[in-house]
Amino acid sequence: CNDTMMTHPIHLHGMWSELESPEQTFQVRKHTISVQPAQRVTYRVKADALGRWAYHCHMLYHMEAGMFREVVVS
Repeated sequence: CNDTMMTHPIHLHGMWSELESPEQTFQVRKHTISVQPAQRVTYRVKADALGRWAYHCHMLYHMEAGMFREVVVS
């Protein structure tokens, strides 16, 4: 859920995200999911790529402010 007044383009390196509708049906496969202000989205990721991957907002100053995590697939 995006509780801010800005759009956040969220990206998980190395894997595809499968965006879902509010009814939890498949909509589209994407690398980056844009989450609009006050919007909640759900998506699925098949963690099939071993390694350490970045998960972050694509806006540099958002990453620097803490919207950056590491996902480890082992």
